Amino acid sequence: MHLLPRSARAALACALLAALPPAARAQAGRDDPAPPVERGGGAEEERPRDILLRTEAHDQQAGAQVAKEVEAEFGLVEDPELLAYVSAVGQRLARVAPDRSFVYRFQIVDQEAPNAFALPGGYVYVSRGLLALANSEEELGNVLAHEIMHVALRHAAAQQQRALAIPGPFRVFALGTLMQYSRDQEREADRQGQDLAARAGYDPRGMASFLKDLDHTERLRFGVSRLPSFFDTHPATTERVATASSRAELSSFRPVPGIAASRADYLRRIEGIKLGISAAEGVFQENLFLHADLDLALRFPAGWETQNTRRAVGAISRRRDGMVYLEHGGKGEDPAAAAREYLEKQGAEMGLQVLSSLPVAIGDRSAWRASGVSGLPGPNGETTHFVITWIAHGGSIFRLTGVAAGGARSRYEGTFLNAARSFRPLTPEERGSIRERVLHVALARPGERLAELGARTGNQWDVQQTAVMNDLFANDRLAAGQLVKVAVLRGYESAPPSEVVSEPPPAGPGEG
Repeated sequence: MHLLPRSARAALACALLAALPPAARAQAGRDDPAPPVERGGGAEEERPRDILLRTEAHDQQAGAQVAKEVEAEFGLVEDPELLAYVSAVGQRLARVAPDRSFVYRFQIVDQEAPNAFALPGGYVYVSRGLLALANSEEELGNVLAHEIMHVALRHAAAQQQRALAIPGPFRVFALGTLMQYSRDQEREADRQGQDLAARAGYDPRGMASFLKDLDHTERLRFGVSRLPSFFDTHPATTERVATASSRAELSSFRPVPGIAASRADYLRRIEGIKLGISAAEGVFQENLFLHADLDLALRFPAGWETQNTRRAVGAISRRRDGMVYLEHGGKGEDPAAAAREYLEKQGAEMGLQVLSSLPVAIGDRSAWRASGVSGLPGPNGETTHFVITWIAHGGSIFRLTGVAAGGARSRYEGTFLNAARSFRPLTPEERGSIRERVLHVALARPGERLAELGARTGNQWDVQQTAVMNDLFANDRLAAGQLVKVAVLRGYESAPPSEVVSEPPPAGPGEG
């Protein structure tokens, strides 16, 4: 659950959202107003689905609008030196890109998966996971060139038109799918992106080597490389690797010294980047959730599938008929007032029928609990039940919501109450146990293998993952002084209280 401005993670609350009845999902996004859109010489109010992004000015306007949503939901890595480096590589490419009237902007999203995407008007994003996977500036330059070409060719504009037609609460959830271009668009961006990289002095073979490592990460995760299907708009990664390799061999380019002087310099710039989920988001130890910056612990039901998103942290039952999730409800010390305000506003909008509302105690903390039914039927017409507990803690109000469909109410009512009772501050031992993985660059000893280096350095990756992250073979013998990326554990230092954000966007039963 992200509540800190200095780091964030992708808002993947889809799993919690999907557990709700379809009617609830539709209700949660109803009546979302469309933003004003400038067309031609004037401005008029229109539904986004009627917008045609005919010009570069429209591209820029639409991109700026959605960039705010993307950055609020995904969060940005706040590392000025690393961002300046990525921007310098991007601007070097932008200077030789096709002429457009907008200015390219580059950002690093706080996402653990290797990812890159672009919005209309020149907004280009790479994830910290992609920077960790890349092994050179050549690879990074080719990826950025690929995204720049999506924007320059206005592929992103066409996809953004689809995104803007989705109601606001669900728009960012859908971006991952909507920013998947057609296969022909991907091939065109691959081809012209490699040409752009070459014009900027980057070896176009960097695209092939990065795609190869990306393919290997997919094999490690899924057991096979991703294959195309009717629903998959991207060419298969293996196809892209082969095509990019062949194209690079036929390309001629004049190498220009990079912003980073060498691979060693590139690795120095990304050393210390966080891997996996940042501890600033809170961590799970089995079903126990610990958040150091908020000084809270909460135990979710054993065996339930946990999710930790920017909006909430929660768990879903195995039967998919119940869920419980915790949100930050803003600053305050009066849970009764927070409950009243929430039920009068969000509760009324969502058709919540309160059957019980009373003060309770959670340990030595004052709290308020309301329970009842939703006015929205479940998928089989059954009633949806809710239990919401507001808890005052550390100058803030936290809201714990349990939702059960139909006959699951009796099955999960005690589960929801037990989850609320488990809310408490961290123990010193729990706080000291919180660790996060960061990227470290190790120096190999002569003749050493990855397994030996990993044991010596405390590497948290296995041999296969280490090989992929370094573009090596698992049994390679290493040269003296060879640089190898490894993942190491580091104790987490809590953020100062002044850095804690008080209130994310409101959500209730049905938004997760």
